[in-house]
Amino acid sequence: MKLFRGALKTGIAVKAFDIARREMRKPENQRKARELMAKAQQEFRKPENQRKAKDLLGKVTKRGGTRPPA
Repeated sequence: MKLFRGALKTGIAVKAFDIARREMRKPENQRKARELMAKAQQEFRKPENQRKAKDLLGKVTKRGGTRPPA
């Protein structure tokens, strides 16, 4: 029974991957992905967001975060 469930889960994962790959081949979805990446890059480059990220990183490292020693 375990073998059957494992095979079923694998089959579902493979099918989902195939569907995602097929959808990403479509030009309209490629355009949407490019637009999303451009928007994310614009948000990342905004000075106020970079400042927020620095402040957040500073708080984490002050508390002894999981950052390895240099």
